[in-house]
Amino acid sequence: MPDDWGFFERVSESKEQMRILVNCAWKKDAPPSGLGQLLSITINLYSVRSQQKSKVGMIAELEKLEQRLEDAVSAEGEANYIGRINTPKRLEYYYYISDNALLNSLKAMLGQHQEYRLHYYAKPDPDWSFYRYMLPDALEELLIHNAQMVYALLNRGDDIRQPRNVYHWLLFRDSDERKMMRMKLEGMGYRIEEGKSGEPEPEYPYPLVISRFEDVRLETVNGRVDELYRMLGGNGGKYDGWGSVMKQPAIYRLRLWLKKRLCTLSLSGRHKV
Repeated sequence: MPDDWGFFERVSESKEQMRILVNCAWKKDAPPSGLGQLLSITINLYSVRSQQKSKVGMIAELEKLEQRLEDAVSAEGEANYIGRINTPKRLEYYYYISDNALLNSLKAMLGQHQEYRLHYYAKPDPDWSFYRYMLPDALEELLIHNAQMVYALLNRGDDIRQPRNVYHWLLFRDSDERKMMRMKLEGMGYRIEEGKSGEPEPEYPYPLVISRFEDVRLETVNGRVDELYRMLGGNGGKYDGWGSVMKQPAIYRLRLWLKKRLCTLSLSGRHKV
């Protein structure tokens, strides 16, 4: 089955900030047969920090540990890596493995890195209930999409710190709900985009497009989407996404122009006799 990775943040019931990376590929399917045991491996981040002099060194060491864990778990037979949970204190990796896995390779690997206070536990979970806990809810799905959008902008040279008009598309069940929310949003500083129209859906036939002038850093976008999603939830509305124009620095645009220019000259030169 192809991977479908999602990354988002969540606050636990104990108010702990968690960063979750999860493979959503099985969210609509029954758990694979024969993999009914949940394996959790925890790395104490304080211990890793104490052994490394720089953040770069810490990240490099964590990447090495992750690969060694992957090799050790895979050596035991079939295993599905479903994701990880990162908190300020620890990094937790989660797998589903066969019910009779002995984990001898993993135990040996952990014994070689006692300075990092690694530990693990394995327990029966035939229904993959912990995996269901890790999956994103509707709001978290939007946050995953936000991260994908922002990273795509970064990869295309966008200066995400630059303010610009950021548009948000909203949908409503009836015109009265849209009218009431429109008045509320105007009072909060949102601009109503009269000349733009959304795409109605059968259950939400009344669209509304709004905007704010701000940057598109991930924390900014996540905060705005979270605000609008919670506002709409109890008012017959649905959040339907956001968008903005790109803001590429002048030097980046110049490099693109030069690259295209050089490419054109190179192609022209090939046809000369």
